[in-house]
Amino acid sequence: MTSLISIPFYLWKNTSRRWFEYPVSPVSKILIPTLLGYLSILVLTLFAGVERELRDQLNRSSALTVVTTEFVQGDAAATLLARTYEEELIWKERYPNGQTAYVRQPLVSTEVRGLNLPVLAYADPSDAGLPADPEAPPGIWLLVRSPATWDDHEEVLYGSSLRVRAQVRQAPDWLNRNLMINDAVAVGVELAEQALQKGFITHTVARLADLEELKRYVAETTAYYRAENRQVKIISVLGLLEELERIRQIQQIVKTVIVAGCGIILALTLGSIAWLEYRQDAYLLALLRSFGSPVIMLLIHMFLENLALVLAGILLVWFSWSRLYQWAVPQLQAVGMQSREIPSLGVADLGILLAAGVTGVVLAMIPVAVGLRKKPGLILQ
Repeated sequence: MTSLISIPFYLWKNTSRRWFEYPVSPVSKILIPTLLGYLSILVLTLFAGVERELRDQLNRSSALTVVTTEFVQGDAAATLLARTYEEELIWKERYPNGQTAYVRQPLVSTEVRGLNLPVLAYADPSDAGLPADPEAPPGIWLLVRSPATWDDHEEVLYGSSLRVRAQVRQAPDWLNRNLMINDAVAVGVELAEQALQKGFITHTVARLADLEELKRYVAETTAYYRAENRQVKIISVLGLLEELERIRQIQQIVKTVIVAGCGIILALTLGSIAWLEYRQDAYLLALLRSFGSPVIMLLIHMFLENLALVLAGILLVWFSWSRLYQWAVPQLQAVGMQSREIPSLGVADLGILLAAGVTGVVLAMIPVAVGLRKKPGLILQ
């Protein structure tokens, strides 16, 4: 038992002496994983930055929203108007988990306070948050982005000479975000029937529940309108979502390559240094083995020695990354690059570096393990 305690103590004492006599060895074992770590983190943060930028674009454009727009000319308006009522019910029943706003925009405008505003005709006013009482007479609402700047009721010139009082309501967010309409006059389809017969634009704003439902909705609407031979514009961020998924897959491949590449480089470098150190201490190790020291104990000691230095290099990356980036920002600005916020270094990224470091140390022990299999008597001769 005493020998099992004294042998590791002696080995660590010998290692400390070697580090002080030859500081290049421990310093190189720290700097190599540090430099590889900086390079790996740079690649990972660049991919994370691209992914973050795509996510910001998705948030600005309502990721799970699909906008379908169809322009119907006057000669086909009467026929397609009745069909749009059926299609509105079909899409709402087929995708009950989402929220679908279906509006028809006749090719006329109204005048409010000297401003010409578009008209939106609703079969279901609840799509815009308006009261949908089937027993109530058709209403007229003024949808505005800033109701506080308007009266509760505003006079609207509807048609050529009809002046009515419209209730002022808050415009739904999707009206401006998806249709680029700030203010509009909303009416029931009954009041806009005559204007719709002369031509109209149909807008469908579908907010789906998840990505799979979004893909299915885009595929079905595209196939449906193509079969109907109708020119419909479908706007969605499906391509952006697929691009984000592709970047995630590439990022996973890059992470794997980083682990493998850093592990191989560390293994080659540490393996060479460890082999040189083993040859330098081969006589001492053979002597210890002749005294009964287990081979596994000597191998574990060399493994822990290299692992401690590699972990020190990786932790140096962890604690110095943000400071190094802050120092580099003025240099980047000097060459015309815009300064950006410090890329975050997550625990997962640290885990990748640790995995690469441990892999490199394990591989570096292979030549040492082969050398330790040599019989002590051959070395002591």
